[in-house]
Amino acid sequence: MTDYDYNRPYIEETSLALYTARNRIAARYGKEVKATLLSNVEYRLRFARLKKKQRMRPPPSAGRIFLGYLVIRNLGTPDQYETWMPDHVFEELYRVSSPAAP
Repeated sequence: MTDYDYNRPYIEETSLALYTARNRIAARYGKEVKATLLSNVEYRLRFARLKKKQRMRPPPSAGRIFLGYLVIRNLGTPDQYETWMPDHVFEELYRVSSPAAP
């Protein structure tokens, strides 16, 4: 038996932590974003299920599994969308400002 949460790829926006952009480049997509750790494969599952309901960027193509972040950018605007980025890229661009809701 595994402890993996099979609903994790479909986490609700309200459960994500709030992050602040560290520089002007990141701030182009909103001063704040919501995000959570999610692998590229989990994001691919999320995209397959939710792409018709939400604005989302397609998942990256990869033959391997990488740790990264589900990121919601342009919060609260008509341009809000979801994307995925590798963990090392995200951690250079953003810092946590409000932890995720329990």
